[in-house]
Amino acid sequence: MSDLNVGTHHQDAPGGQEKMAFLGASSHFQRQVTRPDGMASGSQQIMLQQGDMFVLMTLFVFLIFEVLQGPLRYYLSSMGGVVLAYVPKGLMLLALVALVVRVLWKLRLDKTVLATGAVFALFVLVGIYYTHRISQPLMGVFALMPMLFGVVAEPAISRFGERILPYAIALWLCVAIGVGYNYFHTMPWTGFSYQLGDAEVEVSRDWTYFGVERIAGFARASFEAAMQLLVLGLVCSVLLRNRALAFSVWVATGVLIAITTTKTTLGLYFVLTILLPLLVPRAAPGVIKRTVGRVAPFVLALIGVLLPASTQFSKIGSSFANQDSGTLLVSFGMRLAQMWPDTFTMIFKHGSMLLGRGLGGIGAAQKIFEPDFYSPADNVYLYLYATFGVLALAIIWAFTRALSRLKFAGNRMATLFWFLGISILMEGWTVSCVEGGTTAIAAGLTAAFSIRLTKGGYFRRKKVVSAGLAESIQCP
Repeated sequence: MSDLNVGTHHQDAPGGQEKMAFLGASSHFQRQVTRPDGMASGSQQIMLQQGDMFVLMTLFVFLIFEVLQGPLRYYLSSMGGVVLAYVPKGLMLLALVALVVRVLWKLRLDKTVLATGAVFALFVLVGIYYTHRISQPLMGVFALMPMLFGVVAEPAISRFGERILPYAIALWLCVAIGVGYNYFHTMPWTGFSYQLGDAEVEVSRDWTYFGVERIAGFARASFEAAMQLLVLGLVCSVLLRNRALAFSVWVATGVLIAITTTKTTLGLYFVLTILLPLLVPRAAPGVIKRTVGRVAPFVLALIGVLLPASTQFSKIGSSFANQDSGTLLVSFGMRLAQMWPDTFTMIFKHGSMLLGRGLGGIGAAQKIFEPDFYSPADNVYLYLYATFGVLALAIIWAFTRALSRLKFAGNRMATLFWFLGISILMEGWTVSCVEGGTTAIAAGLTAAFSIRLTKGGYFRRKKVVSAGLAESIQCP
């Protein structure tokens, strides 16, 4: 399918100068041709493909709503217009439907797209079988829509390239200001909720950790604010060419994450802080960079799979799950001792060890339709197993293998997606990353970018002449 191939870009007519504009009337953009070291080697005119503007604008609007969910839902509900908070997802659905229609119209069916559609159709049926209703599996698909949209949006993001930086900085500043202000002042939407049909929707969670308020800023929960800071801070730090400014943004990101008291994200921040200096030329021998780039994804994925799986053979979590212990591992111990074992029990009793429970069988959809069975999973690997059964192992393997084959250093966009993939794999130890906002978008973008660039032989050490890209985008 042509929409999914960066290599199908075409050049403008010689001598034609197009004006840059993201939100303007023009859809033509100045694109820098990138060398393997990430520096511009020249410029040429590249036209975004039809529909890219709509995809990019939808993505940016969704992220604005995501980082400002607290105040937006609070004030919209007070004015009786809370339904407007769901407009970005409506635009996403429109983009997905448009893509399907376009693919069917052109009759140019990509095998990967067909396989993905078949898998989703199969596990919608599995969900219908085990939940005894159609609405719950469809709600499960809706909950995954940001991730699916990330997959669809990836070609447009790749064509837009490093020009995403100003928008990432603006979004990062919104989150940073919210967390910083909330540290000194209580937000009016903290603890506020509203009714939407029969469901009560929480605007921003009001909770503490050993008496310390968990800061959410403009987000709906502290862990969402922390992950927004990490993802957006990572985008800014990798793409900023001024090293002093990039370092300042990264340090500020760490301080703000610490304020949110989100321990998993803070631990991930320290891991990334160790890895990021490897991007600097001559900071480490090439063999070390290649080894880290290839091995780290597999190590993180293996740990993520083994953590919940170990609860079927060991009760080690109960030793530090007691809140009276006062340790930083209480919430992690509660997952080991209670949540993950209970989730496995729910899957085996109300689903299948082989097929899981299908789409909608866990997470947000289950909270609405099966509150007595509800489990957030709090582990992306367990979430995927509950949804796709043993096929989840193949999905995890495909994502991890593709990520491990991206160049660890070189082209900035490839480097960015490698770090985003590492973030998803590690954050997924205690978070269901594919349901949600920023993390779901990051997961979809990273999966599409990694798998597309490592699929077949097209990107294996050959120049993409039509796009003006060199060996900076290739498998190592």
